[in-house]
Amino acid sequence: MKKNLQLLFVVFCTISMGYSQSQSLWKTVKEIDLKSAEKTRRNTIPQQSNIFSLDLQAFKNALSGAPLRGNLQGKSNLIIELPNASGKIEHYRVVETPIMETALAAKFPMIKSYAAQGIEDPTAVARFSVTQFGLHSMVLSGDKSTVFIDPYTSDKKNYIVYDKASLGAVPNDFTCLTSSEAHLPTLEKDRKANADKALNTDDKKLRTYRLAQSCTAEYGNIFAGTGTDLEKKANIQAQMAVTMTRVNGVYENDLAITMVFVANNDAVIYYGSTSADPWSGEYNVQTGVTIDANIGFENYDIGHNFNTSGGGNAGCIGCVCSPDSNPQGTHKGTGMTGRSNPTGDAFDIDYVAHEMGHQFGGFHIQSSSGCRSGSGFTEVEPGSGSSIMGYAGICPANVQNNSDAYFGYVNIRDILANVKSGVSSFCAQITPLSNNAPTANAGADYVIPKSTPFVLAGTGSDPDGDALTYNWEQNDPENPNTTAAPTATRAAGPMFRSLSAKTTPVRYMPALATILAGNTSNTWEVCPSVSRNLNFSLTVRDNKAGGGQTASDLMKVTVSGNAGPFLMTAPNTNVTWTAGTIETVTWNVAGTDANGVNAKFVDIYLSTNGGTDFPILLASKVPNDGSELVTVPNIAGTQNRVIVRAFENIFFDASNANFTIVAPEATFAPAFTGVAGHQNKTICTGSDVSYTFDYKTYGFTGATAFTVTGAPEGSTVVVTPSPLNADGTVTLQINTTEATAPGFYTLVVTATSGTTVKTINYYLELFNADFGNTVLTTPANEAQSQGTTLNLGWEANENATFYDVEVAADEAFTNVIASGTTNTTSFSVSGLAELTTYYWRILPKNVSCFGVYTTPFEFKTGQQNCTTIVSPNAAQPISANGSPTVNSNLNVTTSGVISDVNLTMNMTHTYVGDLTATLISPAGTQVILFNSACDDANNVNATFDDAGIAVVCSNNPAIEGTVQATQLLAAFNGENAAGNWILRIKDNYTGDGGSLVGWSLNFCAVGPALGIAENAIRNFVISPNPNHGAFNIQFDSNAADKIDVAVFDIRGRQILSKSFQKTSLFNENVALKASAGIYLVTVTNGDKKETRKIVVE
Repeated sequence: MKKNLQLLFVVFCTISMGYSQSQSLWKTVKEIDLKSAEKTRRNTIPQQSNIFSLDLQAFKNALSGAPLRGNLQGKSNLIIELPNASGKIEHYRVVETPIMETALAAKFPMIKSYAAQGIEDPTAVARFSVTQFGLHSMVLSGDKSTVFIDPYTSDKKNYIVYDKASLGAVPNDFTCLTSSEAHLPTLEKDRKANADKALNTDDKKLRTYRLAQSCTAEYGNIFAGTGTDLEKKANIQAQMAVTMTRVNGVYENDLAITMVFVANNDAVIYYGSTSADPWSGEYNVQTGVTIDANIGFENYDIGHNFNTSGGGNAGCIGCVCSPDSNPQGTHKGTGMTGRSNPTGDAFDIDYVAHEMGHQFGGFHIQSSSGCRSGSGFTEVEPGSGSSIMGYAGICPANVQNNSDAYFGYVNIRDILANVKSGVSSFCAQITPLSNNAPTANAGADYVIPKSTPFVLAGTGSDPDGDALTYNWEQNDPENPNTTAAPTATRAAGPMFRSLSAKTTPVRYMPALATILAGNTSNTWEVCPSVSRNLNFSLTVRDNKAGGGQTASDLMKVTVSGNAGPFLMTAPNTNVTWTAGTIETVTWNVAGTDANGVNAKFVDIYLSTNGGTDFPILLASKVPNDGSELVTVPNIAGTQNRVIVRAFENIFFDASNANFTIVAPEATFAPAFTGVAGHQNKTICTGSDVSYTFDYKTYGFTGATAFTVTGAPEGSTVVVTPSPLNADGTVTLQINTTEATAPGFYTLVVTATSGTTVKTINYYLELFNADFGNTVLTTPANEAQSQGTTLNLGWEANENATFYDVEVAADEAFTNVIASGTTNTTSFSVSGLAELTTYYWRILPKNVSCFGVYTTPFEFKTGQQNCTTIVSPNAAQPISANGSPTVNSNLNVTTSGVISDVNLTMNMTHTYVGDLTATLISPAGTQVILFNSACDDANNVNATFDDAGIAVVCSNNPAIEGTVQATQLLAAFNGENAAGNWILRIKDNYTGDGGSLVGWSLNFCAVGPALGIAENAIRNFVISPNPNHGAFNIQFDSNAADKIDVAVFDIRGRQILSKSFQKTSLFNENVALKASAGIYLVTVTNGDKKETRKIVVE
């Protein structure tokens, strides 16, 4: 036991020593005291910084006890200190993150890399290296600019601490030369397929890639210094480690990707004579050749070169792990980055992280037409862009001078698609992470008015309790066709710049400071003045040091060009309000209560700090009519603003200037309580409702009585207490009856004391609780042969705004197999079993009131039969001369009402973009399969199915797999399959040709066949046709047999079934309660049966 206690004491002392030593390792130093000291070379000098001295050896000693990433369970107990840009010391839990394979680490033991998690700021992730060049650190944080610590003096005893915001413009001698066309063919397909998907760093895997990092002699000579060959290469390798530690910091945080130098990386490090290294002005192909020759093609996953050329080129996009050994092809080792002074944030983040981002599958994000070169799905940032894959500072119009250290949503999406399931998924070493992914919820979609600010507010959570940060980014890659900054009239492309992650999931559009200045736009955040869609992504990061996880969600804002701008009109200047008085807030509704925006109510808030926040609710869910009375609270000050925001929407406007609130006079004041939802309430007729409001005397000593006007006729109103002569709470009770008229009522509360009268408004929306009988319509009760997917329909109930729907396998509804709520009069149900009886019912309701479930209807599904029919003589040439049209016929003899049809086609043709392919049914319905698709790609070998994916163009074949047609094949549903089908191929241009090799149709059908006479009925006439749901049926009947009439919709669902008495001449009128569309009328008379099509208009 004594031995165990001694061991515990040693461990405790080791941890404490690391902490206590780091306490004394940093000391502030005045810059003037270092005036004569030799300084390290820098690209830029920060405008604001702090200088600290550091006992580097003691710092290294403290770090010697750092646990290795991958071996650690839970949190590291080794705590170090790092100063921040303000000069304050902050604490971090640190782990060692090896940056070299074992053999190289043994050769260069002085090179170490670490990751650390902030304690005071848990969103802070420090990524730092300790080498013979000293300490180099980068700290990413949720609410602070990126902080850097670099050696300040050449003796490595003093360090400069600064943040990115303090850096001026970094001279840019850089051009990214990566071609958007240089990628594996599969990357194009994956990129298009994932364009609308939210792919995240969420699989709890750290992916480690082996990096072969070469350099030219020009680069090596900057850092080699003096000494032996091994010492010089160690110095160059150390500088590479400084860069890659910072690069890994971003990749780990956003992508859970890290890179380690290969075991023999020193074999591709060059210094000395610049004419003796392998490069002579060309860096991509030669880099691949050099790395393969010295490292070995199988011994690395990603290859790169550092040089001083002033440019960058990834060589190939998404080619990490590529098996292509041809350096002139899709090779994994042809990336390069060059700069005359290849150090510092701009080199590490703007350039190296950028080019390697290409190698992992990321495209450019800048939209400026002067440098637009992304994938067509990624150009989502205005101008030059500002995240890593942009062109910040080198492409007018420039958003800013240098890139921020994070990947945008579209780059995370594309890179993760590649490393999870693309080419770059095959060679990574996977380390399981205990870190769970966060969640993200971007909220609902909204319609807002033009030229009006709005606020995006999402939510996120983390099962591990990690500190989250949030990025709201626009996700509209359309080409604006200009180099200019966004303008309000721009109908496509990005309008709002990307910003670094924050600890709040809320972003004002534009920035709140812009709005408070009375503007709806700044240079890089512009509210549209025209109708358009704005798509947004919310990315949530958990900021776990050494291997983060992310989540994302998408939402859409639709701008209505027929509403807005929504503008606050008062208080809008530096007016003075007196506490306790009743003031009027006014705004310009500008059609926002209709025109698709439909914001019927607003909330009104007060800020007392100039608009930093708006915590005081002055009015809750009041009518959006442009005016509202509010009671001025007793909060004296001069920094007040008011904001009017649409209730249950995201648009708003705020006061353009601060105004003053002064102390109250000796007067009374009735006031809304400030509790959301308590000023406007909804109830059902026959119910009761109560409100409360505050009464303040402000030194007033008289008695005040309260009355209410505007209540529904026939209701009773009770106000207690009344009168009142002291501060208190007053209750307003309203009792209604079932006979009380539904409607919206303004309740005017009047407070009277002597000749002084003050009023405030409350609101009541009264809904009708009488839903009567709701009529179910389709399918008709006891309908037979229904499809396994069908729409349930019913007549609208005038008092209902929503309907609950239930479908069950039993009449008692104990086995509900589908349910939901809809605000329409139809509900789609799918996945039903064949030849099964089901029951369905609905419950009408509105905002406050609930009806009862209807008497259930019953239906039975039919048996769906599917068959494939191959065209026997499909092969036909498509001439390269002229503009030929080829028709290929397929005669179907099997009858049945179509519920689904798919087409499989095999065709050879160069330049598929010349073609239009159309399928034509026997009834003459035409569906375009594809039209001018895939440009100069060749051939088609695909199945067209409404359940397929959108067409993703490949090279050969251009269209392949199971894909959606340009138009829905469901247009054929309800038609008879029997007859002659035509596949028409039209070649719209001369010069390219090919042949139709073969094609087939797959049909699924349920219910009766159309147009197939089974012992045809004589003189069968339906008129009028088309009609409005009422028509007459006449025919010569067999007087010995009864007559059955059934009506089906085009999906085969029975909507009417009726039997008639025997007669020799049938002449009956039929009336349908059906919407416009195509219907099938089936008449059965003994052994005779016939189906006809009718059109209801």
